[in-house]
Amino acid sequence: MRRPFVWLWLAAALPLAGCSQEAPEREPVEAQPSPDAQDAGTSAAEPTPDPAAEEPVDAGGYSSAYTAFDLEACRVTGESSEGASVDYACSGRAGVPIFVHLGDGRLDIDAGVDGEEFTTIGAFNELGERLEWRMKDGSPFAVIFRYRDVAPQSDGRTVIGVEKIGQAGKPGCRVAQIAGETPDANRVAREIADTRARDFRCGIDEMRVVGNAR
Repeated sequence: MRRPFVWLWLAAALPLAGCSQEAPEREPVEAQPSPDAQDAGTSAAEPTPDPAAEEPVDAGGYSSAYTAFDLEACRVTGESSEGASVDYACSGRAGVPIFVHLGDGRLDIDAGVDGEEFTTIGAFNELGERLEWRMKDGSPFAVIFRYRDVAPQSDGRTVIGVEKIGQAGKPGCRVAQIAGETPDANRVAREIADTRARDFRCGIDEMRVVGNAR
């Protein structure tokens, strides 16, 4: 059985189908961000994929790389009989797979290993077409991505998620959610990732919420 829903720490009992932790077989494809949209996916047109996309390492040893994301290209690993919940395994970067779980019109994303909690925003949503991998000395430790609120009354609202990458026996979790309308939202997401994600204690530390990111 899959995990319970967690919408900013509030659990709702919804069983989801089982999910394999086997890494997908597709090779990752990375996408070069445009100068005015260097983030985990914006309302602007997505750039042409570039396998060499990676930003220079800064003075602190931090950098970003980008991969294209397409849920339809992911492998289905579990599905409820009525199709209300679906589990996916997707290609990631540098041997780090992505796991996506669909339930009740909402999506959860895990990186590295499959987690146990379903964390999402409250509104019906979909994921942007790009993932940003935040790295320290070339080693990825967090994934930054974007939710699109698809509720009719949402007026194009987006939410940026920061997800800690998990390891065997130590699943990652949601570190922060930032309203897309936040000034310099992408920079804020990177700063939170850099300062909190690596030492973030899943199940103990509180997820940070910036603006209308519920």
